[in-house]
Amino acid sequence: MTNRGDIAGEYVFLMDWSALPASGVVSLKGVGAAAIALALDDLPDDAPAVLLTRIDQVSGASQVIDELIGRLERTAYDLYPAWLPGAEVTPGRSTIDRVAARSLAATMAASTPHHRPFLMDLAANAVAAHSGGESSELSLKYSSAGLMAGLVRVISESFVRDAVVFALYPAAVFTAAQQEQLAATCDWLATYVGVWLLDDITSPLDRFPIQSLEPGDAPVADEQTWTLPTLTYPPLAGRPHPASTAEGKLEAHLARQHWAGSRRWNQTVPTGDLSPYVRADLVWPEACLVVEIDGADHRTAAKYADDRRRDVALQLAGYTVVRFTNEQVLSDTPRVADIIEKLRSDRLAAKELP
Repeated sequence: MTNRGDIAGEYVFLMDWSALPASGVVSLKGVGAAAIALALDDLPDDAPAVLLTRIDQVSGASQVIDELIGRLERTAYDLYPAWLPGAEVTPGRSTIDRVAARSLAATMAASTPHHRPFLMDLAANAVAAHSGGESSELSLKYSSAGLMAGLVRVISESFVRDAVVFALYPAAVFTAAQQEQLAATCDWLATYVGVWLLDDITSPLDRFPIQSLEPGDAPVADEQTWTLPTLTYPPLAGRPHPASTAEGKLEAHLARQHWAGSRRWNQTVPTGDLSPYVRADLVWPEACLVVEIDGADHRTAAKYADDRRRDVALQLAGYTVVRFTNEQVLSDTPRVADIIEKLRSDRLAAKELP
């Protein structure tokens, strides 16, 4: 069912994720890359892990496959240690840390479908990626099929989701020959992930089923979209977003503050029937306080309108919402934390009043 909020006389639509397939290849009409990126903020827990990725060039199916596998591999390193139970501390810089990660991976593989050697190598590389150390070249040791299967499993477990979907959009218009090569790539990818084709990336090929979203099924398009990164993925419940330097820096500071121990990153907050939930960047549940960290995309018209929808839904549910820009967090993290501490204290004090 599509949910709709009326903000300042304008309608903002939320994606009906249940209408989209989690497997196979489908060409989506009526929704573009920017709209998918917007909707990822409130991706429901029962939706697949959606990886929105740009296809920059197509010189053959194998080239695209290798490029996408490389992006999956880098994403797995970014998501570490979410996918390796027990590796909850900040990765270190010594050989001992890699040995410990390999040991944890071996233990994990013993009771799961993971391929033990691959998971051990991936864990060691993840430590190296976080610490600036040297890593091994996985493509020299494992086939494309082995890499794809292993990486998809790691990523789906990181997000605690049953499926992974690649949402592909083009950097430019591709020739007919390039579209054929991309179609072959999609056929191969569909063995491991669902594939959504956006922005007419394979048009005018009539090879894959077309799903047209009704106007109410997708977020409104923005007249000036922000520049999307090469790959965009949703936040991890319980952790700062790995792609957000600001969230990571704020978390590093808050981890040293005794008052901030009840914080919850990227959690869904129930907000009632009109808008059932909002996935907030940072929450103090006992104080009903939500903190949002806004990047450059929040300056666009569509994102601004969606932020207002989210704020109103949270406020109606009894939450105080405070927003900081990335720049504010990065330039003066202690001051941002001080403001949050005071708001939390004030909220708790107000709840104690008769």
